[in-house]
Amino acid sequence: MAVQPPSKALAFAQNKLKMRQKLGSLGLPMPIWSEIHDAQTLDSFIQLMGGVAILKTPIGGYDGKGVRVVRSSEDAKDWLSQEGLAKVGGHLLAEEKVDFTRELAQLSARTPSGDFQAWPLVQTTQVNGVCSEVLAPAPGASEQALREAAEIARGVADGLGVTGVLAVEMFETTDGRLLINELAMRPHNSGHFSIEGSVTSQFEQHLRAVLNLPLGSTEPTGAYSVMVNLLGIDDKNDFLANYPIAMRSHPEAKIHTYGKAPRQGRKMGHVTVVAQNLEWAQQQAHGAAEKLSNG
Repeated sequence: MAVQPPSKALAFAQNKLKMRQKLGSLGLPMPIWSEIHDAQTLDSFIQLMGGVAILKTPIGGYDGKGVRVVRSSEDAKDWLSQEGLAKVGGHLLAEEKVDFTRELAQLSARTPSGDFQAWPLVQTTQVNGVCSEVLAPAPGASEQALREAAEIARGVADGLGVTGVLAVEMFETTDGRLLINELAMRPHNSGHFSIEGSVTSQFEQHLRAVLNLPLGSTEPTGAYSVMVNLLGIDDKNDFLANYPIAMRSHPEAKIHTYGKAPRQGRKMGHVTVVAQNLEWAQQQAHGAAEKLSNG
């Protein structure tokens, strides 16, 4: 029985060090990086990067976990200990601290036979390492940037043999370059806007792709889509009590909750607004999220 996406592709999403090695062999754009074995190799890399670097655990990290800004090996003594390294496969990943203007994400889908479709490039905003807002398409992105982002996603999908939905998280640098940050081989938070904001949602497209069916159109249903995450406030508020208030005050907002147990900072749901005006859509989406949080 065929399993999609295949395990050989998923290995690169599950281990950031293997991902960097493979993307490097494909010549795809990335931050400068190094495999770290001990304090000496980390301090040498930090010095090469001008005194600061990003240190990541290759496995087990998500939503800002397993990531640190380090200025010396003293900042990662626990990770560099024999016990710490054993938990993450014996190695750490160090990267340059990229001077970027914003974070972007390119969502796409690929079938086993190689058909490929990309959604418009989106802008993501992170708060405490967790995505809080997605703007689709990325405001002010040039046609060249849109093409380049889609080409990068195709290079990743073809080069790694990805099937189904793929999210390529990227940095846009101060000099306009796009650098791959991380990968997700699944429907992704950056693509939730597509439920209302695209002819074909990422969830439908994922099923089409893994079943090797024709892919659907990724054309937007409006000029802009704004998606705001509902992040957990405490261990009690599940956002459901204020549903009627939010729906009445912001009828254009589409509200989704995930049925998760409340927890501070947890992704509990999201709100999407599709409109012709970006600023208005942001106001409505954030307004609905505020009503859901506080009534």
